[in-house]
Amino acid sequence: MPNSASQKNCQTDNINSSSMRDAPLPIMKAGLECHQQLDVDKLFCRCPIEEPERHVYKFTRKLRLTASELEKIDPAALEAFKRDYLYEYSAYDNCSCLIEADEEPIAELNKEALDTILLVSIMCNSKIFDELFVMRKIVLDGSNTSGFQRTMLISSGGEIQLPNKKVGVQTIVLEEDACTPLEKLPDKVGYSLHRLGVPLIELATEPVLTSPKEIKDCAMKIGEIFRRTCKSKRGLGSIRQDVNVSIEGGARVELKGVQDIELMEECVIQEVKRQENLLLIKDELKKRNISEKDLTADFIDVTKEFSQTNCNLIKKALERKAGVLALKLKGFSGLLGKEIQKGRRFGTELADYLKMKNKINGLFHSDELPNYGLTDQEKSKILSLLKCEKDDGFVLVCEEKQKAEQAMETIVERCKVALLKIPGETRNVNENASSSYLRPLPGAGRMYPETDHQSVPVDSAYIKELSKKIPLTVEEREKLYAKYGLNQKLIDKMKLDNYAIFFEKMLAKGYDPTFTAILLLEILTTVEREGVDVSKFSETKIETILSCQKKGRITKDVVDDVIKTWMYEPKHSIEEVLTELNIKKTDSSELEKVVKSVVEKNLAFIKEKGSYAESTLMGQIMKELKGKASGTEVNAVLRKEISKIL
Repeated sequence: MPNSASQKNCQTDNINSSSMRDAPLPIMKAGLECHQQLDVDKLFCRCPIEEPERHVYKFTRKLRLTASELEKIDPAALEAFKRDYLYEYSAYDNCSCLIEADEEPIAELNKEALDTILLVSIMCNSKIFDELFVMRKIVLDGSNTSGFQRTMLISSGGEIQLPNKKVGVQTIVLEEDACTPLEKLPDKVGYSLHRLGVPLIELATEPVLTSPKEIKDCAMKIGEIFRRTCKSKRGLGSIRQDVNVSIEGGARVELKGVQDIELMEECVIQEVKRQENLLLIKDELKKRNISEKDLTADFIDVTKEFSQTNCNLIKKALERKAGVLALKLKGFSGLLGKEIQKGRRFGTELADYLKMKNKINGLFHSDELPNYGLTDQEKSKILSLLKCEKDDGFVLVCEEKQKAEQAMETIVERCKVALLKIPGETRNVNENASSSYLRPLPGAGRMYPETDHQSVPVDSAYIKELSKKIPLTVEEREKLYAKYGLNQKLIDKMKLDNYAIFFEKMLAKGYDPTFTAILLLEILTTVEREGVDVSKFSETKIETILSCQKKGRITKDVVDDVIKTWMYEPKHSIEEVLTELNIKKTDSSELEKVVKSVVEKNLAFIKEKGSYAESTLMGQIMKELKGKASGTEVNAVLRKEISKIL
């Protein structure tokens, strides 16, 4: 069945609809929840964080609904449970174990992850609790094999400093990330275990942000704080933002999983406009004197009316023995087709609810007909059978009878809410910055203690010691790197790179700043592009290479070969690697011999270009020497030989 978001020709009443983009935004407020994956081992097991390689096995689960320790049922969990999906999980031997499968008790909390989030709390002036408890947060959408997500409240309070205001921090939480979705079938959802258990920082702000730009600026500042730790995982999906938005007269709506920060402002604008237009629908229904008692699930079966239809969607439904039910929506003519977001109408909202609550893929509504092969005559027939008046609309649902009847209840319930308020809910962000209904907002009573892990005391002396390790700010790094002679390009790349803290340690040890930065930012990247997993190349080995370069034993030209060889033979010493590559420092006589040979072959070129020939000849000589002499040494001998000719 159609999703009414795709319709271009919906018939709508003129009900003072505001422009979707150009009209001023109403008064709004928002808060952020920023989630950052950490680039360390998993939170409650020692599995590395890697992309899945060799598939090991699959298993399936049916998740059961449980009450919290307050004996309350979470509304989001209840709705997920009612969908009655079977969940299938794929496990991999390089990045998952029995703990992810919920077949083995969890291991001790990852101390590196804990230290990182404690640092973030200190950087935000957030009050760290003196005892930390692992809790189970009920989640029944299949994204956890156990039916819950482990989470720890680390600190509360604090602030994020923006250029023009301070934004309060509500909470900073350490939790495990969820499974990665693979496929979704009518009654089964597939997940991969490789992401389950990845440490995740969640930082939630107070709802004091008042414009789309301010929300984006705050998200970028929080991301900067995370990245300063040099423990943030990088790449698409490694940081996700949830934005809680409301307008005057509206409700808190959670926009879930904004991954592209450049899309954030438009997401907020679209949600504000959606709430604004839903309020217009509410006002119009009030003008039409529609009340809750006018909306009932008194549907009729109109299957026979479509026995000769040209609508392919209905034909296919009838072939699988489904029926067609029609429901009058009193007062909703022109409102079902009203655009409330970019490319989405109120009818789309109803379709979203059917998809998520009843596993039905869509509906037809009167404002979009005739269309899809349905004729004006068929529309008029349904209007007549339902005894619709001028302002009345209707919906059609093609589905197996029991599911279709349940769908009618869902539609009526959502339309009744439209009379009264904007529903608070969690919505999934679409590619065009609009959003779709995902689930109800979770309730407060969805937590209970984790019985497989003891509480974690936090010693004040340890926090005091950890405070000495607060990373430099971006501004401090820029000044420091410039002082050591880095150019602006390298400064911009290094200041929030995961190697920044290590780079600063190498500066303190006296290694060449520019060579060190190029090695960390460019040479390692080049090697990685050739298919070598440089994430496993240790900082100890990097420092060994820096030491060899400082002593003149290797040059920049051969570093990539050294790294690749050492990665293939990780147990070798640096001496064995250099021997295998036949890299040894040349003596002065051999160097002069190579330089003279290259100069003699290029006499005509030198006489034509003069001193400008130097850079070209340097490349030839360095290639021939294969790292056996430094560029400084080669350049000195080459200039001497060229001067003899000129």
